[in-house]
Amino acid sequence: MENEYREILLLSGLDEIKEEELKRFKFLVPNEFEISRSRLEEATNRTELADQLIQSAGPASAVTKTIHIFRKLSYMHAANRLEEQKQKVDQRSKTTKKKGTQKVEKRSQDENCPGASATSRDAASKKHSATEVCPQAKPQKTRVMAEQEAIREGLQKDPLALLVLKATIPFECETREGKQMIFHATVATETNFFFVKVLDAQFKDKFTPQRTIKISNYLWYNNFLEVTSSSTVVEADADHQVCVPNNIKDKAGRTPMIKKLKTQPPGTIVNGIFKVQKIIEQRTDRVLYRIHDNTEEEMDVLVLGNQNQVKCEEGDKLRLIFFEVSKSGEKIQLKSGPHSFFKVIKATKPKK
Repeated sequence: MENEYREILLLSGLDEIKEEELKRFKFLVPNEFEISRSRLEEATNRTELADQLIQSAGPASAVTKTIHIFRKLSYMHAANRLEEQKQKVDQRSKTTKKKGTQKVEKRSQDENCPGASATSRDAASKKHSATEVCPQAKPQKTRVMAEQEAIREGLQKDPLALLVLKATIPFECETREGKQMIFHATVATETNFFFVKVLDAQFKDKFTPQRTIKISNYLWYNNFLEVTSSSTVVEADADHQVCVPNNIKDKAGRTPMIKKLKTQPPGTIVNGIFKVQKIIEQRTDRVLYRIHDNTEEEMDVLVLGNQNQVKCEEGDKLRLIFFEVSKSGEKIQLKSGPHSFFKVIKATKPKK
């Protein structure tokens, strides 16, 4: 199993972060590993760095410590991916050890309980002999870890302190629990910002702009957080206030450029305001818009659902919240999902 830990450390861990993120990671390595900074400088690539981490802590422990550093740096996508792969390797390791233990126990039973291993008897007599003649040889019940069954992928139990930047008004939406009021928010740490999907409007008063909150028992996906009725949201005390730099705040409130959106992988969450160039297709259950930005880059936006009440004209703007990058054939577009928020901002007409 050591080879598997070595493999995921590199492929699912270090290879998942960018070059600038790697520099920040190396800065924190001495806090977790017994590696000097001068020795870290000798690692000219990710493979050599992985070797240093493994030599310092061992393959399995190196993966655990790397996940811990990723979380400190808010590299949650890389941390969750590496942790997911580690759990798979851990499970295979437990299964292998369990099979080995069962073989040893079986051999021990046969050696110590003649009645249980007697030959030329029917299966029922063998079973009776194993359980009655040698009760200490009863196979122990395998305990199924309740947490492993209950834990959902991406569940984060530990509290996370965040500064609320903005939040939408609640709106009715179809969820796993049926129709209910939900809303979206944008939050930030000292190093990054995140979109939040809140599936319970009872938390709306907590998501007040410029307030630091702590959330726990939330779900962390590739590029957003999900707060449900099972989550906990509380206001942070004075000792745990989050100070977010202005550049992070500006970045969080900026509409992404269409040119950049076309390079993002499918599933990337997009918030922003875009100008309508034209309406390509309009039906009662869907509308396809062509949008553009001030660089004249163009992109299509597919809005699904009942559109009877939506009145949009060329020149109006679309406020898109929680739309996803998707592919239509070879073409990249934005598409609404079941929890998207969509609003038309009418263009100001010149006074006569």
